[in-house]
Amino acid sequence: MPRVRFMPSEESREVRDGSSIAAAARRSGIRIEQSCDGEGTCGECRVRILDGSANLSPVSQLERMLMDEKEFSRDERAACLTRIRGDVILEVSEPCR
Repeated sequence: MPRVRFMPSEESREVRDGSSIAAAARRSGIRIEQSCDGEGTCGECRVRILDGSANLSPVSQLERMLMDEKEFSRDERAACLTRIRGDVILEVSEPCR
């Protein structure tokens, strides 16, 4: 099972292959903002990928449009649209427990 680690809280958890980052965060007690209910339209759920970007799902057309519109940096992904395929370390702007 892939392992995801959330920084700066250092919370780490094994997740099912194919889980979204947002779902993994919820199961870990990490709050990631989003106002679109995971539809990929608000961009509030952006997370920074610190390590393991190759272990994430490819960027979909919807995510690419969102990333361009909301001016994501190259190391950021939308937590609601990105699936975990292997170990990854990511940074959440304000982890809330």
